[in-house]
Amino acid sequence: MEPKPLRILCFGDSLTEGYTHHGLSYAPYCTTMEQVLTAALPGKEWEISVDEQGVSGELVLHMGGRMNEIYASDRTSEEPYDLVIFLGGTNDLGYGRPANDIFTDIKNVLQMPLDHGARVVVMTVPECGVKSGKLDAKRDELNGSIRRFVEEKESLFLFDLKEKIPYHSMSEEERKEIWDDGLHFTAKGYARMGRGVGERVVEIMSEGGK
Repeated sequence: MEPKPLRILCFGDSLTEGYTHHGLSYAPYCTTMEQVLTAALPGKEWEISVDEQGVSGELVLHMGGRMNEIYASDRTSEEPYDLVIFLGGTNDLGYGRPANDIFTDIKNVLQMPLDHGARVVVMTVPECGVKSGKLDAKRDELNGSIRRFVEEKESLFLFDLKEKIPYHSMSEEERKEIWDDGLHFTAKGYARMGRGVGERVVEIMSEGGK
């Protein structure tokens, strides 16, 4: 029996690309995620392939064009991806965009893979080193919309990155190990992120449920 393909797209901004050390190196979470999946999912049953498409500095406002290119390009009759893992919104918040506008853009970007039969894992937007009541309120509003959106759609799944890798509630020692510059992670931080995402994907593949 031929193994079933599991084609995964990791799509987003610098936190998907693995930006660290001020851009001098990259350590994308998908590397560790793929290791977790390879170890957990039987090789005889699954043939795993992972594409990482993160663009540092990109706003969700501009991600629709990239996603459209993926689904508009000439391919075989098969859909390009079985699972899309999405993270975006940090840069939009930094530019002061309203949470509702960012969420609308997220929905528009994700509608493309959903329309093509992919299951989609959406991450919440993590904290950053800046402590601002206005920024925190916007982030909470956006993440609340993401969580409700996931609950409403059968093919959507949540990975709560904000809860899994906090910033302000970490000890200073742990923060130095996990966080690079108050916005991006260290290589160890991205590895932690990848383990978490990988474990979530295993749950989805094993149970098929929320």
